[in-house]
Amino acid sequence: MVCWTFVCTRMSLVSKTSSWSSLVPMVYGGQPGSMMLLALLVVIHKAHGQYDRGGPQHDITWGRGNSPHSAVFGPTETNITAVLGHQARLPCQVMNLGLKDVSWIRQRDLHILTVGRLTYTTDDRFKVYHPPETEDWYLDISSVTFRDDGIYECQVSTSPKVSLPVALKVLGEQEAVIPGPHEVYIQVGSTISLQCDVTAGSKAIGPVRWYLGGRTLNYTQERGGISMEVEKTPTYTTSKLYVTRATRKDSGNYTCKPKFAKSDSVTVHVVPED
Repeated sequence: MVCWTFVCTRMSLVSKTSSWSSLVPMVYGGQPGSMMLLALLVVIHKAHGQYDRGGPQHDITWGRGNSPHSAVFGPTETNITAVLGHQARLPCQVMNLGLKDVSWIRQRDLHILTVGRLTYTTDDRFKVYHPPETEDWYLDISSVTFRDDGIYECQVSTSPKVSLPVALKVLGEQEAVIPGPHEVYIQVGSTISLQCDVTAGSKAIGPVRWYLGGRTLNYTQERGGISMEVEKTPTYTTSKLYVTRATRKDSGNYTCKPKFAKSDSVTVHVVPED
């Protein structure tokens, strides 16, 4: 009859002994059941060798785990610009998250800012925003400063961990500019055509709106004949306003106001035909 204490002892020896051949004389001593025990230890040794040669790694990988069911990052904008003093929103979409947590880490000092929905910094400008029923985990930074410029990692607590770097660029305060004179005269029935330029990408300055006095202008108004065009590049935004069949009522102060930039205004006078 084989002693199980003996088996446990030999298992310990397998884990500590570098030479497998040195164990054979110890096991095969002519006692009953020794051949069965030897076969058992061969199986244990093979299994042990597999773990020794390729144990689990805990390195961080970028983008995708090893399993087809691992968490994976969705299409995400990884270069974000924000204007000094305004909010920055860093995106991160994680699919197949399961019960894992999403963390945001500042690469500059490896400071853990958020884990799941919780914030782990005394700087209350940092918050995580996770819209319900979505796979999005945003890092919101309010009132950004130039010191916030840098790389932030969206990290998932899988094994191995997966991370997505997102770069934040903080721009100085931006200004909208309406080219040309700030007093414009046009005839009744003509088209008011105004252009507004901002030397920053639209994602940094937010939407651009036009106002006549304190009233927002848009194409859905009963007056009709109002249209807008927007041209966007990563570093430049142009908004154009057109008001057709101008009447005296269309006279007034027109303001171009980006959400995250200073506004500019021009006064339009609609005058009768000569």
